[in-house]
Amino acid sequence: MFSKTIDIHDLDRGVDRKQLHLIRQRFIELNQQRYQRTAAALSERQQQFLALLPLLFHVNHPMLPGYFSHQTACGIHHYSPGKDELRIAKTLARSFNYNRDLMASDNAIDALFVMGSIGTIAQSDSSDLDIWICHADNLSAQALADLHTKCQRISQWAEQNIHLEAHFFLMNCHSFREGKVAKLSSEGSGSAQHFLLLDEFYRTALWLAGKVPLWWFVPASQEKDYAAYTNTLLTKRFLREKDVIDFGGIPGIPPNEFIGAGIWQVYKGIEAPYKSVLKLLLLETYASDTDCEPLALTFKRAIYQDTPDANALDPYVVIYQRLEDYLGSRAQEQRLELVRRCFYFKVNKPLTRGSRGPQKSWQRLLLETIVQGWQWQTHYLHTLDDRLSWKAPQVIAERTLLVNELSNSYRLLSEINKNNFTQAAITNEELMILGRKLHAAFERKAGKIEWINPGISRDLREDSLCVVQERHDEQDRWHLYRGSYVELQLRHTTAEPIKRSRHLVELLLWSYCNGILTLETKLDVISNSFQFSNIQRQQVLQSLHQWLPLPLPPVAHEQFKQSALPTRLLLLFNLGVEPQAELHKKGMQMLSNQRDALGYSGFRENLVLTVDVVQINTWQEIVCRHYASDALINSLLHYLRLLPPGRGLALPELTIRCFSSGQGTIITQRLEELWRDIIACYYSNTRPRNSRYIFEMGDEYVLLQFLQQQPHIIRYKTYEKLLEKLGNAQLDYSPIVIDRYGLRDKPLKLFADALAMPGVHVFYQLHQPEKPCASLTVIDEKGSLFTTEMPYHNQQTLLRPLSRFIRAAMERQSLNGEVSLQQLTMQSVQFFEVMGNVKQQQGYLEQRKVNSDISQLGFVNIQVIAEPDADGHIRYTLYCNQQEFSTLEYGAGLFQAVARYIFQQRLGGEMYPCYITDLDLSLCRDLIAPQTGLQLSHYLQVKADLENRLTQALQALVRGG
Repeated sequence: MFSKTIDIHDLDRGVDRKQLHLIRQRFIELNQQRYQRTAAALSERQQQFLALLPLLFHVNHPMLPGYFSHQTACGIHHYSPGKDELRIAKTLARSFNYNRDLMASDNAIDALFVMGSIGTIAQSDSSDLDIWICHADNLSAQALADLHTKCQRISQWAEQNIHLEAHFFLMNCHSFREGKVAKLSSEGSGSAQHFLLLDEFYRTALWLAGKVPLWWFVPASQEKDYAAYTNTLLTKRFLREKDVIDFGGIPGIPPNEFIGAGIWQVYKGIEAPYKSVLKLLLLETYASDTDCEPLALTFKRAIYQDTPDANALDPYVVIYQRLEDYLGSRAQEQRLELVRRCFYFKVNKPLTRGSRGPQKSWQRLLLETIVQGWQWQTHYLHTLDDRLSWKAPQVIAERTLLVNELSNSYRLLSEINKNNFTQAAITNEELMILGRKLHAAFERKAGKIEWINPGISRDLREDSLCVVQERHDEQDRWHLYRGSYVELQLRHTTAEPIKRSRHLVELLLWSYCNGILTLETKLDVISNSFQFSNIQRQQVLQSLHQWLPLPLPPVAHEQFKQSALPTRLLLLFNLGVEPQAELHKKGMQMLSNQRDALGYSGFRENLVLTVDVVQINTWQEIVCRHYASDALINSLLHYLRLLPPGRGLALPELTIRCFSSGQGTIITQRLEELWRDIIACYYSNTRPRNSRYIFEMGDEYVLLQFLQQQPHIIRYKTYEKLLEKLGNAQLDYSPIVIDRYGLRDKPLKLFADALAMPGVHVFYQLHQPEKPCASLTVIDEKGSLFTTEMPYHNQQTLLRPLSRFIRAAMERQSLNGEVSLQQLTMQSVQFFEVMGNVKQQQGYLEQRKVNSDISQLGFVNIQVIAEPDADGHIRYTLYCNQQEFSTLEYGAGLFQAVARYIFQQRLGGEMYPCYITDLDLSLCRDLIAPQTGLQLSHYLQVKADLENRLTQALQALVRGG
């Protein structure tokens, strides 16, 4: 007879194969106990599925779950189905007959294992199966792809038919030993952990079929010499290599795995915080002591020392015992208490309630034994057992404890990693992805909605809620209370609000997202200044419900490979405020045939007062922002900053709602039209990205333009100031786009509508007051405006010199490289006369043909050459009928000298304007337009200034007579 303790420490003295057999027997015995416990917690059909799993991968049969093709890799080493497995297969596929035709000639599957909480004290009805399909290393990429497809089909079958979640992982022991693992996914930790995963595998894996782990046969004392020890076992044929599978030994956990694994556990804590706290603290115990033995080795020592006890070696019990020893030795009682609660909730067997069946389950009996040692009071146990019915205050407090523990443990791991100066084992890409997931779940930022219930309670909904507005230090504050306002007043003690916020919508959205506020909840809103009727409350809740149906679908893992992008926006206008408030109080509203909500009635009143912007992105972060003033401008900038045009990204879906009682529909329609038009302007690829969009708002003109990929909005009180701004130089062609309701009584709308293509467009309007004059607007090749008013004799004397000058300037631009020859050829000069009554919105344009020949007009031909001097001033040389006049000769009297010459050339001394027909600015670019380069509007402005000075000199000459 052998003693209970197995000792095969010294191979040089030889190994009794009976001891090796006993080792295998003990592991198999424990495995069998765990298998029976697993099956006992499953439904009958789920038990059949678990029993059938090896057969599904041993053969390919068209009628069995997961079938893909007859060539799919199959066949499990040393597996032969029993009568029960064949009977189950027959119930699923009547035509199934087990024969060699279904089996592969070479076994492609080395072994099958199941990991997870199954077979442990923490197994529940919702426990999933993590199944390792350990395949041979000679499978081709196509064979692995086919096998992967078969796994997916089995998963789908299990979920659809027996409501069991099964995840399959294709594993190869050689690749695993070399550190080659699958990429990070929502279910797999990728490169974040290797030895930690192996540690968990060896102490939790349930062996189903195939080869058994070689690790079983290596005493814990020989773990550091694992390679040499196993080599001796195999080369001396104590074991046959074809009967074992080797994932490697665990000499210890390298420090470089702690950071990646820590981040992974914090991420898993988003949905399963109790489990993650336990696992993260286990990492802390490993990291805090380099000599700390991995649990897998403790587990193996226990099996070598005695007949295995399934209760004592339960994976979760073993973890708890290690954590209790660790925290107890450090006198960290509060953390230990949290660990006990996490363990209790993870097991999820309420001890104050009766058991489901006539007999208590082994899990409940074991939990009772463990909890008895904690000396918890009965009322405390009742509180814990009511966890699924906890409401928001308790859930918030619990989540705070959990998040603090997750954060503290991860911070400690980070410090340990820094002190060890080790490079984290996790790849940079996987570290980035996990970091983004943690950012989305836990990072706080202004207006972000925090999810407070990571599986703590089943239902947070309230029958009644009360929101109270208070004002302190000139700041509004909103408080959310449980119960109605009447109940709040009847309470004898001061109630503590569930949540505080600066803005109502943020409070409502937080309540809605966390399931506290539903469509059935009675909501009281108490405020002295906020106008919020019962109908409006229902409208707001309906809007939230339609815009954000709950629960949200899980975020695909791939979304975190890219930066977060907004997917949907909800704009809530005028919530709690009423335009024309005084009339509204009297039950009246101003009627108008003017349907523009941005310029309503004859008073041009802007009805858009406030806005709440709610957005959700690809990481499912929900952010709320309130604008109490300049609602339209701020919401436009908010929207346009999210995705500047030209990036080729999909625009977020936009929903606009307005809750004003009187003009809500008018406001909504107007804003939807405005957004559609702006989107069409900048995001439809029909206009340049730096187009200038103009609309009217109240008594202001609003100019929108993208500069350096960012939206800029400028407001002007007068039409003249707007025109002045539109005269600024542009880097590229920037057409003017007028809003459908904008500038209907201004000629600029006619001009903008006429600009189909880049070019030079001249618009003029003739006036006949006492002295005939003309309003002249030139829109140059980049869309800049030049506007002026000037006297005129007739259209030919007004337009021909201008046409001549424009063509000369364009030729000079081409010669100077400011405009290419191709652009010069393509750009036409078009003249339009403004006709009709523009102020009565009856204006229109008529195109005119203008000759640039001025030889018959009797004008003095004036050419100007500009050049900078040493002081950075521009000096001019003028040529009148080829006669030169310069400051070198005339100094400050240059224009008087030119005026005298022109006056002498005019028969009868007529007094009419001077026209410059050619201007050279080629040396003055750095002075006039260093950033944008010269464009036609610069030439026109210099021309106008010079002509004005000449005219003034002529007038002075005439007066001095």
